Amino acid sequence: MTLACVDSSRALKNGRRLMLLVSAFTSSTALAASSDVSQSRSVGAHKSRDAAQVHHPAPRASVGKAESIAVTGQTHGARLHAALQRTPASISLLTGERLRQLGVTDVRQLANLTPNLYEPRATVGFSATNYFIRGIGELDPQGEPSVGTYIDGVYLPRTIGTMQELLDVDNVQIDRGPVGFTAGHQAEGGAVRINTVAPGNTKQFRALVGYGSYNEYRAAFLASGALVKDRVYASLAFDRHGRDGFDRNYTLNQTENNIDYTQARGKLRFTPNDRWDITLAFDGTVDGSTNRGYGNLLNGYTHGLYSSIYPKNNYSQVGFTGNVNYVVNSHLQLHSTTAVRGYDDTGYYDNYGTKYIQRSQLLYYKDRAYSEDLNLHGDYGRLSFTVGAYFMYEDWYTARRANNTTGAWYPDSQAASLQSYTPVYAKIDQLTRIWALYGQAEYKITPTLTATVGLRFNHESHSNAEDLNYLVAGGNHSVGWPGVIAALYSGAPGASAWPGHAAAHADWTQLLPKGALTWQITPSVMPYVSISQGSKSGGYDYRAQTPGAANMAQALLPYKPELVTTFEIGAKTSPLAHILEVNGALFWNNFNNIQMTTYDATTALSHRFNAGKGHSAGAEMEATAHIGSNWDMHYTASYLYAQLDHFDGVSTAPLKLAEGGAYNNAPHTGARLPYSPRWQMNASVFYRVPLRRAPGRFSIGADVSWQSSLYLDGNENAQTRLSPQTYFNAIATWTSDDKRWTITGQVRNILDRRYPQTLSYTLGSASHGVYSPVNYAAAFADPRTIFVTAEYKL
Repeated sequence: MTLACVDSSRALKNGRRLMLLVSAFTSSTALAASSDVSQSRSVGAHKSRDAAQVHHPAPRASVGKAESIAVTGQTHGARLHAALQRTPASISLLTGERLRQLGVTDVRQLANLTPNLYEPRATVGFSATNYFIRGIGELDPQGEPSVGTYIDGVYLPRTIGTMQELLDVDNVQIDRGPVGFTAGHQAEGGAVRINTVAPGNTKQFRALVGYGSYNEYRAAFLASGALVKDRVYASLAFDRHGRDGFDRNYTLNQTENNIDYTQARGKLRFTPNDRWDITLAFDGTVDGSTNRGYGNLLNGYTHGLYSSIYPKNNYSQVGFTGNVNYVVNSHLQLHSTTAVRGYDDTGYYDNYGTKYIQRSQLLYYKDRAYSEDLNLHGDYGRLSFTVGAYFMYEDWYTARRANNTTGAWYPDSQAASLQSYTPVYAKIDQLTRIWALYGQAEYKITPTLTATVGLRFNHESHSNAEDLNYLVAGGNHSVGWPGVIAALYSGAPGASAWPGHAAAHADWTQLLPKGALTWQITPSVMPYVSISQGSKSGGYDYRAQTPGAANMAQALLPYKPELVTTFEIGAKTSPLAHILEVNGALFWNNFNNIQMTTYDATTALSHRFNAGKGHSAGAEMEATAHIGSNWDMHYTASYLYAQLDHFDGVSTAPLKLAEGGAYNNAPHTGARLPYSPRWQMNASVFYRVPLRRAPGRFSIGADVSWQSSLYLDGNENAQTRLSPQTYFNAIATWTSDDKRWTITGQVRNILDRRYPQTLSYTLGSASHGVYSPVNYAAAFADPRTIFVTAEYKL
């Protein structure tokens, strides 16, 4: 995996061509201190990134002046970090250098690296990942993210497709708290912003090969440079990643949980004159990795897989992004981001790990999204501002073959003749349109006191169209084992399972404010306070797949947008310049119309709805220390208390279990919010080993992360509680004296702790009012792996 970042440490002269960057990007860097910096200024950041390497013509007003300016020193990452240290929000920046230092090669490995960011280490498929920040997140892999993923400023509308391998990353920025006041699509919980390298005059070539456990391999390269000096630049990055499966399906005698992933990105950048900076980017992904296999915890070998369906996957995605910056004058800069993205995904899913594949699904997803973001940034000394407009259109289509269980659910130990099913075919087409106007202004009341105000108007329109048909002919439309296999794979849709076609439409409007106050007490101490609101789109349930008139209503009933109000107080400090940096924050979130997908263990059915009101409160701290020239240390810690304060639904009495416990089939007032670990921590240390006689440079490092227990759904059951988890990783790197060759060896999950990441629990029919489990399945974290890479830079 190539994690390349532009080396902008060279000093440049020629002041006529650099004065544009000095004037335009002083304001752009100031704006980078907002929580939406990477999204709103993706092209501006590209220009800033090249400020120490690309010559640009001077502003028109400066033409004819003879003076020159020499700019030296800071890398783009250092400039961005300095800007974020003046931001009234809790933000973490992971530069390309730090990601390489940690051996991080994809976004799933960001888990626990920053405060109050929770990320499962295994999801339903390799192409999907879920983020949760401060108790805010999307439980359902088909849903819209509560924590937005942005690639070069472009929002990805579903959790499927958010997995990205970091082949040409410049930095990853983690924003905690509502975003969307200075750019693009809003996100209520925060953002994971992946910013890739922009081509410039500096020529780059990187090639990487690697091999490790389970025949894992990588082959990647990055080429970047100028086609026409100072005017036209291009880059191309490619990554191929493969690995054998590490869990065996004993029913099919095949391994699962493999990797078969290919990703590429190309960029073409133009700077025709002193005003225009245009970047066109194309990217594509092909993922043939298996969807996650589930082991049945009721079997003797919990990591063994027993499903009769092989969870194959065929995911392909393409995207186009156009970023345009236009310098209107020395005070104003116009920015546009245009994006067209789409993916197709055919996947087979079995989330219970049983031979008789109850509730298995064969799915085809198609997503098409278009977005346009246009904003104007102004800087007039004490006053700076951004105003803009945003539009997004998304068409989300699902063709689902769902294996509904008829009557009781029997364990695998029961005779196959008892298994009975009602397979159905669902066609779901959901359209989303979002229009938004936004603005944010910063005013320096005094040289050290700055006030920020923001406002976002958001209008969203949603429609849902769905048909549900039986896949089995006959009066009861049911089939026994193994006839269900043929019905699921090749059965033709027949009679309607609902009274008719389900069609519905809903609109919502939000007005979301923001305010903040920062006080730069000294150059190294800046406290701040802020209040902001964020919203997550409403919509319609995409899990309506059960026959019957009453169940058709599930497709017609919308769930409302979720609203979060965030109060935050924090401080950013550098008590020892260039040696120690410590940032911290306290926060309180109020939730209205919390969206949940809850599960009934007696029917194995899920339903999405607004659960009610809640809150989360907590604290977070991040510290970095550079001790001498050889030691680097980093530490993060966070505390989170998140609960449902009032449940708007109907609570049911807990079910009595045969082993003496109980099981909740619905959320309840006072329940902890899902995916909200009370404590999280990460610590890393790296040491550059002095080599007196041997050539090159050698460094070693290790990191440890720990999280406390959490619940996986809103019902707060012991059966879906993840226990505390600890992970250790280690890495060693040798770099040649000319810095062209780098050899890296790393071990991930040294303790080989295969903790569960997801859990599903199903109950059979009651006997004298007492229920017994017939299924208890889990998807686990990856085992211990060793991986060695060799990278060459030209």
